[in-house]
Amino acid sequence: MDLTVSIVTVTYNEADVLAFALDSVWRQTYRHIEHIVVNGNSTDHTEEVVAKYPNIKLLRREPRGVYDALNFGLSHCTGHIVGCVHGNDALASDNVISLIAKQFAKDPELDFVYGDMQYIAPKTHRRGRIYHADRFVPTQLLGGMAPPHPTLYIRRSVAQRIGLYNTDFRNAADFEMWIRLFKDKSLKYKYIPELIAEMTTGGRSTRWRARLFYNNIEKLRALRLNNLPANPIRLAMKYVYVVRDAFSDIFNG
Repeated sequence: MDLTVSIVTVTYNEADVLAFALDSVWRQTYRHIEHIVVNGNSTDHTEEVVAKYPNIKLLRREPRGVYDALNFGLSHCTGHIVGCVHGNDALASDNVISLIAKQFAKDPELDFVYGDMQYIAPKTHRRGRIYHADRFVPTQLLGGMAPPHPTLYIRRSVAQRIGLYNTDFRNAADFEMWIRLFKDKSLKYKYIPELIAEMTTGGRSTRWRARLFYNNIEKLRALRLNNLPANPIRLAMKYVYVVRDAFSDIFNG
């Protein structure tokens, strides 16, 4: 049986860049894809852009934040596997979903996967630093580090069991989700050594002020919520690894 992969795209007034995300899904060589777009009542021509893709399921949602919209989209998914492609991001290649589906098809006990992500410049889409998820180990969650969220693909049955994104978090609900995933020792996961997603820089989660202040405050709260040690100094040390990775990418390629 071919597994269906559901992809949720959340967008709000991103009509000028939305086609970048939608095209990357449309070009996938894997055909068993359910693509759901959640439009936060955009006031631009977002729906005209979406209408060019006949197989997209368009949902409308009063703006209540990105994670609320993701939850809304996920609640409408019917596929075996679920993931997301944000409205100004993209899948990294045309065979990404095929690679992901094969991993789940080969191992019925596999619960979720993740991979590498590349940062790209807005408008020009110039390639930048690669987020190498192979360097991640679960103990790094205590330092605020996690695999790149846009590369997470999870069985829908598992997502339903562990729960949706906690909308009490404005910036770090994805981090809190990672905590729950890795904390559950019954779950089997796998790192895929491939570029899975491309993330546009300049968003709220990639701005330095958000990363140094708001994100860290929420990550401390996420750790405490899940009864894990929360040390502000340990979280601040994360940026040593960010700088290290950046220099590694420069000198290695």
